Amino acid sequence: MGECHLNATGRSGGIVVMWDKRYWRGEVVSTTNQSLTIKFDGINQVLTWFLSAVYASCDTVSRRELWQELSIIKEVCSGPWISCGDFNVTRYPNERSEGHRITGDMQEFTEWINAMEFVDPPLLGGSFTWRRGDGHSSASRIDRFLYSSQWDESFTRIKQNLLPRIGSDHNPIMLDCGERNLNKSYFKFEQWWLRVDGFADKIKEWWLSFNINGTGSYILAVKLKMLKQKLKEWRMTHRNDWKRKKEEILQQLAEMEKTQELRLLSEDELLQKVHLAMEFEEVAKQEEIAWRQRSRIQWLKKGDKNTKIFHRVATAHKRFNSIDTLVVEGNSISDPEDIKGEIINFYQKLYTETEQWRPEFKLQGLETITEEERDWLQTHFEEAEVLKCIKSCASDKAPGPDGFPMCFFQSFWEVLKFDFMNAVNHFHERQEFERSLNATYVALIPKKPGATELRDFRPISLIGGVYKIFAKLLAERVKKVISKLVNKHQMAFIQGRQILDAALIASECVDSRIKGETPGIMCKLDIEKAYDHMNWDFLINILRQMGFGEKWLKWIGFCIKTVRFSILINGEPAGFFPSERGLRQGDPLSPFLFILAMEGLNSMIRVATQKKWLKGFKVGNQAGEDLQICQLLYADDTVIFCEAKAEQVCFIRIILVIFEAVSGLSVNWRKSSMFQVKDVANIQCLANILSCKMENLPTTYLGMPLGNNHKELVIWDGIVEKTEKKLATWKTQYLSLGGRITMINSVLDALPTYVMSLFPLPAKVEDRLDKLRRDFLWLGNKEGKGIHLVKWQTAQLSKKSGGLGIKNLGLQNRCLLSKWLWRFGKEGQALWKDVIVSKYGQTDSWTSNTVTSTYGVSVWRSIRNLWPKLTRNICYKVGEGTRILFWKDKWIGQNSLMEDFADLYSFCDNPGASIAEMWSQQGWNITLRRLLNDWEVDRVANLLQRLEDFPGLNTNPDAIRWKHDRDGEFSVGRMYKRDLATQPGEIAGPWKQIWKSNTPTKIKCFTWLVCRRACLTQERLKKRGFQIVSRCFFCHEKEETNNHLFLHCRVTAQIWYLFQSIIQDPWVVPEHTADLLNCWMRRGGSKTQKKWWNLVPSCIWWSIWKERNNRCFKNITNPMQKVKENCINTLYFWCKEEGIDDVNQLVDFLGYL
Repeated sequence: MGECHLNATGRSGGIVVMWDKRYWRGEVVSTTNQSLTIKFDGINQVLTWFLSAVYASCDTVSRRELWQELSIIKEVCSGPWISCGDFNVTRYPNERSEGHRITGDMQEFTEWINAMEFVDPPLLGGSFTWRRGDGHSSASRIDRFLYSSQWDESFTRIKQNLLPRIGSDHNPIMLDCGERNLNKSYFKFEQWWLRVDGFADKIKEWWLSFNINGTGSYILAVKLKMLKQKLKEWRMTHRNDWKRKKEEILQQLAEMEKTQELRLLSEDELLQKVHLAMEFEEVAKQEEIAWRQRSRIQWLKKGDKNTKIFHRVATAHKRFNSIDTLVVEGNSISDPEDIKGEIINFYQKLYTETEQWRPEFKLQGLETITEEERDWLQTHFEEAEVLKCIKSCASDKAPGPDGFPMCFFQSFWEVLKFDFMNAVNHFHERQEFERSLNATYVALIPKKPGATELRDFRPISLIGGVYKIFAKLLAERVKKVISKLVNKHQMAFIQGRQILDAALIASECVDSRIKGETPGIMCKLDIEKAYDHMNWDFLINILRQMGFGEKWLKWIGFCIKTVRFSILINGEPAGFFPSERGLRQGDPLSPFLFILAMEGLNSMIRVATQKKWLKGFKVGNQAGEDLQICQLLYADDTVIFCEAKAEQVCFIRIILVIFEAVSGLSVNWRKSSMFQVKDVANIQCLANILSCKMENLPTTYLGMPLGNNHKELVIWDGIVEKTEKKLATWKTQYLSLGGRITMINSVLDALPTYVMSLFPLPAKVEDRLDKLRRDFLWLGNKEGKGIHLVKWQTAQLSKKSGGLGIKNLGLQNRCLLSKWLWRFGKEGQALWKDVIVSKYGQTDSWTSNTVTSTYGVSVWRSIRNLWPKLTRNICYKVGEGTRILFWKDKWIGQNSLMEDFADLYSFCDNPGASIAEMWSQQGWNITLRRLLNDWEVDRVANLLQRLEDFPGLNTNPDAIRWKHDRDGEFSVGRMYKRDLATQPGEIAGPWKQIWKSNTPTKIKCFTWLVCRRACLTQERLKKRGFQIVSRCFFCHEKEETNNHLFLHCRVTAQIWYLFQSIIQDPWVVPEHTADLLNCWMRRGGSKTQKKWWNLVPSCIWWSIWKERNNRCFKNITNPMQKVKENCINTLYFWCKEEGIDDVNQLVDFLGYL
């Protein structure tokens, strides 16, 4: 054994590292007071890696020294690197048994991990690594493994396990990096095949060659099966061996480079070189598309050279979803066959009906559809309707057993449509289809890292492409009638109702109860395996009671009763068995069928409320106008409010027992909770009636804080933590600047959006989130880690104003909250609106009264305070005239009459009158409280002149309108855009042209930096305090400034001269890059010439910058002839990507310019 150590100081500190010398050769690289770093070289394998063992101080200042030391050591550790040990600090509140808030030490630790670009793997087998030894309950996770992305790439399976604690207050932890056994994966149609020359013709040829007889759905199913076999054979000759292909192309290019050093290449050789470069780009493109499909990243664009991040995420998905250990009844199982058997057995039982008979139940108060609606639901499916469904499906979602994702049906609809429409018609007429089309894979997605019990996995159904389209057709139809069938207390999957409605109602109900005199209780119910336990007969009975026709019932029955399941275990299908109950998560029909079934529970609670067996929470005002809320349902999330009385709790129990008996849906009482709202003396006794937990507010409901003061910072700790964890999984070196901008806008900004839609964002939280986003944006700078190239305020400007379009969270928050005020004025009957009106009152037709009561746990006061700001952006469209106030509302002109005619308004007789009250067939009925003075007569004349174009009232309802857009519709995006335009910092420039160009996203970002003069040239580095001599890497004469490098250098100018000679049109080079782009975009030519001509500046600048970096960082100097060729090749590839398919020779391409 090899060994090295760091001595302890007294009873603290001390590190020992040991290794097996038969496999590793160790060499100490660095020793500090708190760490020991060793370099390991493999004896029998080609692997060099580094280990930094840590024993951090308890002192904050000393730990900062450790962070700095390891940051320096990082420069030495050029290979895979692990840092592990006792860091004496946690990252998140849930890593401490008594933690509640994110502290400064936690933030520093997280920022250091992110700056080091370490991966922080989840801890499996427990939550804490240290526990106080005196019987105290204090525990925390202060020990951990951290490793670099290079280590992450070196192993296919990495798991951090907690081991039993013996004789110490610390648990041992182990990093298991063992190799995985490779499983056979099922067939999947690959998107990159669509880019292979001749592939589409092959599909058409194969499909037309199949000659099958039978029903429409049978023919389609067999043809797809035969096509799958053809594709498997074709795949054998078109392996995704991108690495080999790229190496072969690079070798050929290298040989041509050597030849070019000896002599000039012929025209054929130059053309061959161009084609090789194009082929290399195409192979790289196919690889990128393939790994993007595997990674399932939706927000990052193809074509931006993000293959590494796609590869990394795909590998992480595979690792996260793998099942290596299963705990069954307390016993740990690791044998793959035993794991497979247990999982299949579990799901066979899950989908088996437990009761031979369930009672039928005639529900009271259910809404029904009309005969016309019933007949329309069962009408023939038209081709346009089918095609619309196909196009509306995501193209790259994971396919089912058939292996064909939606991109296949979208790409080859013209080939498939005859057979497909025959299958649709067969389904419509016979109410059945080939059963093999309903086969389903079940993917097991862990609900948390390190899941080991089957209850910790979420089963997601991967259904076949044909069935998905059938189900989508039915789902799109039922969506048209479902709103009238589902009571307003259900919020899920109904157009016009939102998840936020339920969160707002719950908040206002709890607030009213807290501020009232009578205590109450709130029950949060967890319906166990809600989708999986649904009884089919109950569902069909509910649909029949709602008036659905027999043909529709047979369609639904066949869709849900003919399912056959296989379970995907580590990517390999296992088992094949039928089901007797349940709905599939992943089936487009399931959400709508589920809420229709839940209307049974909703109606039972509604009847109990009407008969006063249950009394919900009252929300009302001093005028005594009370509204009672007893239940809120969002899919399977159910909340019941009632008085703190035993008889009412007993009624809840009775209702739920009956509902379980008829539907099969049971409440998991161990996971359900009862909350006291104000002090309830007998709360434990009431909880015992339901056999549920007793908890105290605050809590969460639908992922939203409930019961917190609206300004508490703790509300946002989860958002900050999620943002930090999200960033910890992404490594900036794999993402271009364009990719990082896209991630910030598409992923990071979405994390707080949900909570910001209901709660005002505190300034401290906004600052913290801004810092995380700002650091992530610029930490990826390869030329200057962590250097912020532009001000954050500039980055937050819109793209057309010269920014990067990164969201201003404070502004976004106010726009999101303002949407409630717009909805208040726009929507008719809505439960959330009824609650607000009942609680706060309403003096006019467009908003509630101003809220003067204390904030409490209510959020409406913060929302209502934004009304004055919204009114500056709205106007009114007159219909009946009953809701719009003649003097006070903006209904004619830019301002209200009260503002423009304040003198007349001051003595008008009816200042609060509506337009309808002021208008009659004879004209306007304007009355004043006194006679007019001579100078006021003209004012009345002006008023009447303003009113003379009024066309009169009509039968349409009055409407609120967004006055800045022609259609008058409000959106959060429009308001944000409007408010952002008022922010300072806008700079004129060619920004619109940059972002509209047909270049890859990273090139757009680079061009933006060039025009902003923000590239890290040596002049910019000097201004930031770097002690360097600024000289141009090309001419070695002038200082390297942005304008010199990209425009005025006599060496780089050769590329500009090349394009001048191509078009034979010399021009004077402007002083600044932004000016050049402006001039360039205004040049004439045909539409095609202009489109591709606009790519030239970005291409030239990109070629200059790449060569500059070669000379600066790699000490490689290419001749300018090669730089020119690279520029032409790049431009050629961009044009080919944009569809100039007839450009087969370089001279033809140059002719376009």
